[in-house]
This record gives sequence, structure tokens and C-alpha cells, in this order.
Amino acid sequence: MIRTTRSTTTARAAALGALVIALAAGCGGQSDENDEGITQGAGSGSSASDDGGGETGDDTAASDGGDTAASDGGGSASDTAGSEDAAALPADADLATEQLPVPAEEAVGIAVQTAGGGETVSVSIDHDDDHGWVWEIEVAVDGQEHDLDIDATTGKVLEHDEEDDEVDDPVVDVTSPMTPPEALDLAVQERDGRVSGWDLDSDDGTIRYQVDIESSDGEDDVEVDVDVSTGEVRVED
Repeated sequence: MIRTTRSTTTARAAALGALVIALAAGCGGQSDENDEGITQGAGSGSSASDDGGGETGDDTAASDGGDTAASDGGGSASDTAGSEDAAALPADADLATEQLPVPAEEAVGIAVQTAGGGETVSVSIDHDDDHGWVWEIEVAVDGQEHDLDIDATTGKVLEHDEEDDEVDDPVVDVTSPMTPPEALDLAVQERDGRVSGWDLDSDDGTIRYQVDIESSDGEDDVEVDVDVSTGEVRVED
């Protein structure tokens, strides 16, 4: 009887020990699974954060690109219309030493384009009380005469008159064989003073610059003719 009781007690102790081990093993497995789940969750959060960071980077790039493009485009637009903001020369400017915002060659190009082509037969620059410095350009196109006034500060066409008239005057060119600066330099060498205006056209078939000079010595203003072909200078009394 004593042996039977001890055997039964031993068996129960073994069974209880096995149950404890099994329960411990089960808890350990769940803990591992929970740990893995937590680790995976942390990994997912990191990925989401990285993805979010990528989106932020994209937004930054888009923002930078957009701002840069907009700024560049605005700058180009501003450069294209820069003449609108150009500073006008004062009425007493000396055209021999100061440059108009819209030079002669550019003004001629505007006139010819506005007229629809043709040949330039006269170019002049003078100061107007209402519009400041103004180019007056005559263009001949297929039996029509186009007279254009162009703002020498902005390049805007102020006036454009057309009439049927066959123009026989010679064609003039502000780039060859003599440019305006070259002609003005010759004129002031002949008679010192402020150049207040000039024109380029023909007289009896001879193409010449006629330069208006306000004498610095207080004498009467003079006109100086400069032949574009020979460079001959003559002062008109």
C-alpha cells in the first residue's frame, strides 16, 4: 500500500511538471510572436515614415522646380518688355555722348516690321514736348509711303500714316557705310556743341546725315552735313 501511494504521487508530480513546462513554452511562443509583431510594426512605421519623407522630398523638388521655373520665366518676360521700364533721356541730352534706349537700328526694324516690309528712305530723331525723344521714319512699300513715329524710350509706335505715293528717294541704311555715332563724331569735330537731333536722308541724290548742334560758345545753332560716302563735312550757315 505504501508503494502504491508513492507511485501515484510521483506520477502526479511528473504530470504537473510537464503541464508547467508546456504552459511556459506556450507563453514563450506567444511572447516571441508578439515581439515579432512589434518588430514588424516598427518596421512598417519606419517604411511609412520613409515614404512620407520621399513625398516631402518630391514636394520640395516640385516646389523648387516650380519656383525656379516661374522665376526664370518671369525674368525672361521682364527682359522682353524691359524697354517699358527704361529711363528716358532728358530733353537736354547730348546725342553724341548718350545712348537712346531704342537705338536707330532697332527703331528702323520696328518701322519696317510695322509697315509690312519695304525700304527705309529717311530716319530722324528729335525731342517732342509730349512724347520725349521720338524717331520719325519713312518706309516705302509697293507704291505706298509709310510715315511712323516711334518712342525712342519704349519702342512703341506712336503714329503710323499711310498714303499712296511712289517714293523715288534713295534707300538709306543706319548701319552702312556710316553709322550715326560715326557721323555725329565727325560733326562735333567740325563744330563743338550739344547734338540735339539728327536725320539721315538724301539731298539731290546724295545720302547724308544732317546734325543739329547747339553751339557751346553761345552762338546760333548750326546744322552740319556729313556725306555718308565720302565723309565730307559741311556746316550750313
